[in-house]
Amino acid sequence: MLILFLRAVLIYIFVLFVLRLTGKRQVSDLQPFDLLITLTIADLASCAIADTDIPLLYSIVPILALFLVQQLIAKFCLKSSGFRRAVCGSPVILIREGILDERAMRYSNYTVSDLCDQLRSQGLFDIGSVYYAILETNGSMSIMPQDTEEPPQKELSHMLILDGKICSDAVNAVSLDRKELQTILGRHKPSDVLYMQLSPSGKIRIQLKEQKGAKLIQTKRKEGAA
Repeated sequence: MLILFLRAVLIYIFVLFVLRLTGKRQVSDLQPFDLLITLTIADLASCAIADTDIPLLYSIVPILALFLVQQLIAKFCLKSSGFRRAVCGSPVILIREGILDERAMRYSNYTVSDLCDQLRSQGLFDIGSVYYAILETNGSMSIMPQDTEEPPQKELSHMLILDGKICSDAVNAVSLDRKELQTILGRHKPSDVLYMQLSPSGKIRIQLKEQKGAKLIQTKRKEGAA
């Protein structure tokens, strides 16, 4: 038990030292190749801690090798933008001038729900309040809000249609019947709509799917509608 304890302490100190040398402060800073090497180092370290039959050197040498590979890749990324794009990818614009880029979202395996989750995590509860949203190569999202003089929202917006399907719970929550919904959509069908959102102020934001021109329609719910 004492040997296991000492091995665990030594490996922990060594791995911590190696990870600090990479210059990364938190997981959100890691590029894909950084994360892969970090996970592999963790696996090698756990093997050395758990199995006393494995000499510590058999884990230390591969960890050092992975560290050198990580440093080499990082240097190449600094020298060559093409190599960096091949290894890390490029930022993807998901919302451009207030309009969702459906093709970019498919490329990034992002749904409208995923996008809403990310926006809410940054305190934005209305897609209409975003001018640009850029998915960075490390998975984080950079957002440029719309210029607006409207007061901050005190209530949540409701997603009435999502990827061509009516969200029944949201429609019922705002007491919107199917007839009124179709009146708002006009000649368009729910299946034509990427998303339809109703804000607390009564503003309705509709974006058509890419095959329908990705057109953005903004209107307002009639006053007195319950």
